[in-house]
Amino acid sequence: MSKKIAFIVATLLLGATPAFAQNAVCVEPVVPAAVDGKTVKREQLLTAIAQTKDFVAKSDVYQQCIADDLEAKKKAAGTAFDEQVHTVAMAKVAANQQAKDKLVADTNAQIALFKQQTAAK
Repeated sequence: MSKKIAFIVATLLLGATPAFAQNAVCVEPVVPAAVDGKTVKREQLLTAIAQTKDFVAKSDVYQQCIADDLEAKKKAAGTAFDEQVHTVAMAKVAANQQAKDKLVADTNAQIALFKQQTAAK
């Protein structure tokens, strides 16, 4: 399912290159690397948790930036607003939200694995 969504987002972005370029003021945060809860050390897990929180916070700023930029473009364009710009912006927000949700779920799963590993010792 996520590959299908990624394909749709990529298709929208490629098909809307001029609209994509218009939202260049917002910088998408980079998803941090995952850890393995079975082998990770406590300090590494704490770092991964901090990086997850940082990514979530930066993603919120990114999504708000896109929304603010889109609203400014709508006001500037008036009735001549290109709906393709809106479609691309919403696809970018949806893709980032999906990445954010996945990272949080993956991090929580790794925390649970880590707790299981340390409880078994």
